[in-house]
Amino acid sequence: MRTIQLEIEDKSLDLFLSIINNLKDGIVKNFKIDDIDVKSDFQAVAQELMEIKNKKHKATDAREFLNDL
Repeated sequence: MRTIQLEIEDKSLDLFLSIINNLKDGIVKNFKIDDIDVKSDFQAVAQELMEIKNKKHKATDAREFLNDL
């Protein structure tokens, strides 16, 4: 058995899934969708950095952090 990794444009995902679902049984044994949204991840990190810059987050001492763990 072989594994193939594809990158599908968001606008074509529905068509691609329709094609995969209509293939003859036994051709595709398993498929999964990894939903990676780099833009929203970047926005979340940028928001956290902005909050740190604006001092909305309290700095934590390393010992205090380890004790909390």
